[in-house]
Amino acid sequence: MGGEGGKGGKERGRALLTPLHPTHYSPRPMRKPLLVATVLLLGACSETRKEPQLGEAIPYLPVPPSAEVVSREGGEEAIKIRFRSTQDPDKIAVYYRDLLSKPPWRLVSDTREQDGGVALYAEQDGPPLWVTIRKADGAAGTFVDLAGAKTKSR
Repeated sequence: MGGEGGKGGKERGRALLTPLHPTHYSPRPMRKPLLVATVLLLGACSETRKEPQLGEAIPYLPVPPSAEVVSREGGEEAIKIRFRSTQDPDKIAVYYRDLLSKPPWRLVSDTREQDGGVALYAEQDGPPLWVTIRKADGAAGTFVDLAGAKTKSR
């Protein structure tokens, strides 16, 4: 029974799996260099992105009326802040058209999007501003996205 190919025996260096002779797997201990490399790799992957300071991308933040901040996101050069206002989209659009038509702003673009939203682009002697206004999905109110980008120093 204990020979080659018999029950409970070995076949070419491998243990046969039988109900009477179960085998157990025991992994080799992790080597210290592998552990160190893994920790360093995980540390490099979790490096945080640098977002610009709010004042670098949007030095003057024209908050929509009756609004609260919903989210903030950005990369190394730009930032976007989403607000939710209780006012309807048309009133918010009038507010931004008026505001961005006065110094220091110059309203460069005012377009109606296919979904009914409004997209505005304004410039100043500094970072430009993108404003997107659209009705909140499935609820009363309006989403307003304000986006700005750092400008290159001259």
